[in-house]
Amino acid sequence: MGNSVKRLAVLGSTGSIGRQTLDIARAFPDRLRVVSLAAGSNVELLSRQIDEFKPGLISIESGKAAAKLKRTGCKIATAEEIAAHPDVDLVVIAISGMAGLKPTLAAIRAGKSIALATKEVLVSAGAIVTAEARRHRARIMPIDSEPSAIWQCLQGEKKTVKKLILTASGGPFRKMSVDKMKQVTPEQALAHPTWNMGPKVTIDSATLMNKGFEAIELSWLFNMPIDDIEVVIHPQSIIHSMIEFVDGSVKAQLSLPDMRFPIQYAIFHPERVPNDTLPRLNFLDSKASALTFERPDIKKFPCLGLAFEASRMGGTYPAVLSAADEVAVDRFLKGQIRFTDIAKTIAKALDGHRGVSKPGLDEILAADAWAREEALA
Repeated sequence: MGNSVKRLAVLGSTGSIGRQTLDIARAFPDRLRVVSLAAGSNVELLSRQIDEFKPGLISIESGKAAAKLKRTGCKIATAEEIAAHPDVDLVVIAISGMAGLKPTLAAIRAGKSIALATKEVLVSAGAIVTAEARRHRARIMPIDSEPSAIWQCLQGEKKTVKKLILTASGGPFRKMSVDKMKQVTPEQALAHPTWNMGPKVTIDSATLMNKGFEAIELSWLFNMPIDDIEVVIHPQSIIHSMIEFVDGSVKAQLSLPDMRFPIQYAIFHPERVPNDTLPRLNFLDSKASALTFERPDIKKFPCLGLAFEASRMGGTYPAVLSAADEVAVDRFLKGQIRFTDIAKTIAKALDGHRGVSKPGLDEILAADAWAREEALA
């Protein structure tokens, strides 16, 4: 294997981001080799991925599933062991929720390059994660479309940024009244107008919590105060984000809404490589001929305001925000609470929390556990 071949570990390989990462690996068989895969419980899809990519190391959360996978001849490991393994050059973290934190820290402490899709990692433990990354000289590269857009716009720029402008599609309920939103079903909420994502991220997009998480993520990734980050609704999802400079100039990153663009950019950075499997943007096409923008309605989508408020309070409050949201979204998908109860559940947890201003990892994990119990109650 030559030095030009990059060895990938894909954590969350059976999820939406994981599957699209493997699409990029398929497009570059001479430059990318998948050496490790980790999944939650989808043993059938993981088995097919193992047959195709033949990784040396695999991980799956379910013990019964792990027993089924022993026939493959792959070595079974934990997600943390895979993230830190010496045979891995780049770790893609696409595990949903706080389960991604420990593998991310393991990868950082091993000095790996990390392509990070799991927002909750930086939302809950941004201070610890970024400090560890500096200490171990580990690179953290976002593979969410909007943080990636900001990252791309910042390339080659000096410290002359006035604000970051984060775009949001507005989700499926942008024009729906609050009364009608009370009756929203999980099926309606999962029908995103422009993006194809996993269920948790899709619901967060419908509540705009996803955009609040991204704002917190940006504040840590690019050392930007939360109040210098603005969210605008852009229903076409063509402009993925923008930066405004001190002289009033604005730079934007545009493409059709396809997660493979930011995934590929992170994998090959700083190189840009041609990929004929990705769709091209045609400005004369109806999708791109009219780009519109709106102010987000915080009264209709209170989750966005809650995220900014948790970021301003700092300490353990963002961890509470993230954990309460994870539980509330799960309860909504199971039909236990209404769509509009997601924000109420999170607000109640934030109101009841006694924050720690400069928490260590144990205090963040304790706040996370407390918030989950509170959200279940």
